[in-house]
Amino acid sequence: MREPTRIGVVRHVLGSLVTVELVTDLAGTSPIWEGHLQPIGQIGSLVRIPQGPITLLASVVMIGISELSGAPAPGSAPTVGDRWLQVQLLGELDALGQFSRGVSSFPGLDDEVHFATRSDLARVFPLGDDKHVRLGGLSAFREIPVALNASLLVLRHSAVVGSTGSGKTSAVSTLLQNFVHGGFTASNIVVIDPHGEYGRALGSIGAVASVMGSRENRLKVPYWAVPASDLLRILTGSEGATLLTRFSELVSEERRAFAATSRWLSIPEPLIAADTPVPFDLHNVWYRLAYENSATYKDGKDLGDVMLLDPGDAETLKPPQFAVPTAKNSAPYQGTSYGRYSVFPDRMRLKLSDERLQFFLSRDDLVAIEDPLPQYITQWLGNSAPISVLDLSGATSEATDLSVGIILDTLFQLATHSSKGIGKGSPVLVVLEEAHRYLGDSKDTQNAKTSVNRIAREGRKYGLGIMLISQRPSELPETALSQVGTVVALRLTNGADQSCVKKALPDSLQGLADALPSLRTGEAIVSGEATTIPARSLIDAPNPRPQAEDPPLSPWRSGTKALALADAIAEWRGAPEKRAQ
Repeated sequence: MREPTRIGVVRHVLGSLVTVELVTDLAGTSPIWEGHLQPIGQIGSLVRIPQGPITLLASVVMIGISELSGAPAPGSAPTVGDRWLQVQLLGELDALGQFSRGVSSFPGLDDEVHFATRSDLARVFPLGDDKHVRLGGLSAFREIPVALNASLLVLRHSAVVGSTGSGKTSAVSTLLQNFVHGGFTASNIVVIDPHGEYGRALGSIGAVASVMGSRENRLKVPYWAVPASDLLRILTGSEGATLLTRFSELVSEERRAFAATSRWLSIPEPLIAADTPVPFDLHNVWYRLAYENSATYKDGKDLGDVMLLDPGDAETLKPPQFAVPTAKNSAPYQGTSYGRYSVFPDRMRLKLSDERLQFFLSRDDLVAIEDPLPQYITQWLGNSAPISVLDLSGATSEATDLSVGIILDTLFQLATHSSKGIGKGSPVLVVLEEAHRYLGDSKDTQNAKTSVNRIAREGRKYGLGIMLISQRPSELPETALSQVGTVVALRLTNGADQSCVKKALPDSLQGLADALPSLRTGEAIVSGEATTIPARSLIDAPNPRPQAEDPPLSPWRSGTKALALADAIAEWRGAPEKRAQ
């Protein structure tokens, strides 16, 4: 009599790919065992192949009937008319029930194949203990947990990918909530949130800093930590040599002026250049550019008395006013730099007065009696909270790129220069939501892209890890994606994205990867270093949920079409009077 768990025999072995002929008296592909259906016919379900004192475990990657579907691979199909499975060998259980990846011996022809029982799976998948963090449960057996090795997840980098609506944000929220609820209460988890989705899900266990927040919880990123060329690009959109040269000279002068009066800086003046991370007054730089760009004189170019009608004010961003030069050879005369900087001083003034950029352009550091950089870093790390959500919704794309680049580069520099602080002393995980948005090939995303690629290549040895979240994995940098050790892949419908994920999956499970378009919302293929074996998992729902749900269509049935546009337009423009309400 056939054993109840026996489902077939080995008919073909090609490396780690094994073809199994199902026994003829097996009713369907979901037999009942211990009162539960055993889903052996599901892609991603597990089977076991006894080999004396050890038991091989394999994952189903294909199922078919030979007369209908033909051979699953050249020379690997069972007898015509037979039902078959193709399975991928994953690892083995030893005589003591300990699981290890890889196989020490391959099965032989006619070896028995059994479905994996709950007791088998319980020995494979670890519980959410002090070394693991729970993500969800197996799709086939929800009571069997899927928990990830926390250390490997953080330090070997990871990616969570899936189409819009597949459940990416919820999956990440669940994982981060379980870090804290699982005892990792002194974590250093930094969430870069470009859409403001995570505040609701993580606010109760973390700290939220927003670019549009009040003074108390406004995200702060120091403009003076940015190289002069990058700062000029975000302020004016220009990279012209003439403007950049003069801007860099003025920035250098202002940095030295601050250092000369600062109580906490002791850098020799000759060592301070345009890119030295020393605070300086950007308003003064703007004022001097605006002055030179419009100055007129009484007795010739840059000679005699200047014909200044109103000196303006750098503090309040009021530009200086000069007498308009005449077209004839008479006073007022244009200065040698008259009009040289075109409209760029005006563009700079508009950016400096834009409320949406005050998180980046704050002048608070000009009166600091101590180094303000530790305060910035402490905020980025959430102060005493284990999770920090940096809400960048409302920031321009250029400001987002520079801010992400500054934050990541600063954390990397601190990690490389410290053995007791963050990094080796206390690892940092940076979660990059919508990573494709600021890691693409555009020239406006180079700062963030450079920092992410550096961390992807070198971060592990310094205690710095990244988690890339994206609905378009095909747009992520190849360097960063190739360094990812763990992939949580939710439903993907785009062919290019599916192909990209298949290449990035650490395990060669073609059948599992082919199931990506048909995954349910909240279901994922979990593969890589942080998981024991690749698994098809249903992810636990977060509590509370992130603010990522679709807006309702109930306003369409309200009977009237009232469009409140004034507030939206004021918000778009960053109007200070709107903010003050």
